Amino acid sequence: MFSIRAHHNPYLRRDQHIMQAVLSLQLDDTVQLTPAPLALAIALDQSASMSGPKMRAARDGAIKVIEALDENILFLIVPFNDTSNVLFGPALGTPGNKRKATSALQRIDASYGTCMSKALDTIVTCLESEQARACKILFLTDGKNEGEPRARLDAAIERCRAANMSVSAWGVGTDWDAAELRHMADATHGSADIIPHPQQIASAFTASFQEMRKTAIPHARLGLWCPAGVTITHIQQVYPNIVACTSEPDATNPRQVLVSLGSFAAGEQRDYLLDLEIPVHEPGMQFLMARPSVLYLLAGGSEQVQKSTQEGWVFVQWTDNLQLAAQIEDHIAHYTNQEALSRNLKEGQEALVAGDVARATKLLGDALIQSEQSGNDKITRLLSNLVLRDAKGTIRLNTQADAVARKTLAINVGQTTKLK
Repeated sequence: MFSIRAHHNPYLRRDQHIMQAVLSLQLDDTVQLTPAPLALAIALDQSASMSGPKMRAARDGAIKVIEALDENILFLIVPFNDTSNVLFGPALGTPGNKRKATSALQRIDASYGTCMSKALDTIVTCLESEQARACKILFLTDGKNEGEPRARLDAAIERCRAANMSVSAWGVGTDWDAAELRHMADATHGSADIIPHPQQIASAFTASFQEMRKTAIPHARLGLWCPAGVTITHIQQVYPNIVACTSEPDATNPRQVLVSLGSFAAGEQRDYLLDLEIPVHEPGMQFLMARPSVLYLLAGGSEQVQKSTQEGWVFVQWTDNLQLAAQIEDHIAHYTNQEALSRNLKEGQEALVAGDVARATKLLGDALIQSEQSGNDKITRLLSNLVLRDAKGTIRLNTQADAVARKTLAINVGQTTKLK
């Protein structure tokens, strides 16, 4: 079902007690899997700033998705401003239910403020019992979460994560907060992106829904078994984007921790970087440091466990050969570079907002070079809208770059490319 491969330098210098490894997981695209049953919630911002073309386009986009629903898809519509309510559902996508939902959508208008947690909490309450389905939230806003404390939004996002609901967060226009939407997506194994103009909402919604329909496994977990003395100090996803992961003890195995991975589509790949503290051994013998497995749900079934072959095991041995021990494995070098790229992007944009032109130019210029060298074509393209380079290689900020270019880069910070 899954291929699991470990990448690391198998040689450690004498007395070395820390190491890194990359685990690559991919769901086999040749296995014939029945698509996972889907539960889809559509959360639409109906605050006052959405009035006019944005509200009309949001209604039309939601209707396009509803028209495309199959009869086995459970759906829910939740508009929100400083409160939220269930406009329709949960209900199956039958012709009659789709007509009723479309009629209900035509009646919503825009008013009051923005409290995003209201919508997420309402959705979790309605769908948290649907664990056999892949639960997806299509979320649209045009503004910041100004009507409530950030802690309340974070708590609602955590409820979504705990209920295995992933959020596809869309910001229409440029007045929303990239950090809010990025956290909403990252914490729930979802996605976040920009819709620059209202007339693009329908196509963005349709594309997002089509990706959701590809889900083959509604929920998977990574199991990491380590021998006594070995501690995993940090885990983060490094492809297709950089996201910190949290682990929890496995109640059935005291030597194992579990990491939630979200859903998978056929052929989908994720890479994870592990930091380990390890006991030191004498040179010459090989030792096992970590053994991964994947626990996953199939449509309508119970959780399955796939143990990795030795291709996914992390073996090391200590050596007095410093040349062997000094080698940096290609995957680790690549993702270390991607982490540095992400930091420079984030700090460069913060400097830009603060008006520190010199620092912003330096950081974003460094990021452009890093993205080019690592083959991150998407980030290179986005950066090229913000920084310019003359024939001598001198970098300067593009003073003509608009808010859309800046916001598009901001929402894509953390996007990575795999090793080619």
